[in-house]
Amino acid sequence: MVHVAEVFPRTVLTTARLLLRPFAAADAPDVHLAWQDPAFIGSAPVGYPYAGADLPTAVSWCTGGMEQRRIDGKGVGFALQPRGGGRLAGHVQLFGADWVSRTAEIHYWTSPWSRGRGYAAEGAAEVARWALAECGLERIHLQADTRNTASRRVAEAAGFRFEGVLRSVVPARDGTRADMAVYSLIRADLDTD
Repeated sequence: MVHVAEVFPRTVLTTARLLLRPFAAADAPDVHLAWQDPAFIGSAPVGYPYAGADLPTAVSWCTGGMEQRRIDGKGVGFALQPRGGGRLAGHVQLFGADWVSRTAEIHYWTSPWSRGRGYAAEGAAEVARWALAECGLERIHLQADTRNTASRRVAEAAGFRFEGVLRSVVPARDGTRADMAVYSLIRADLDTD
């Protein structure tokens, strides 16, 4: 049954290998380390406030910031944790929720120590499926810098379909303008996959 609300429910999702759960204070040190990673900083949009952010910011983000976004109806974030235990593997977030058009954008990152295992794609696919099948959304989309091949591979592996390129849409960290590849997953795609 599809539930249409203006707030995502607080929930825990599971995949074959991952537990997708709300963030907790204990996640803050790993979040902070992930935010310091040169690859994370290099791929983050210009002005992204968490690229290189300090530990107190990570604590605040984990203990209240993500949950407040959910309560405000703006989105929902999940910590990716291997089901067998271990360190934080990454993050998947829906943001920019538009409850009138029933759309949201998806964002993900993988902790440096967890890269190359397919966790971001597995988590993004599950969050998108959940939002479309159980939360009443009709479309989940994302934008990735065309030069960020890792993010584009994640989108494709998660089942998102390439729609095209927005040219010169945002400033890049190297002083140029970045082209953004656009991907989406819509509810009808769930029936064909």
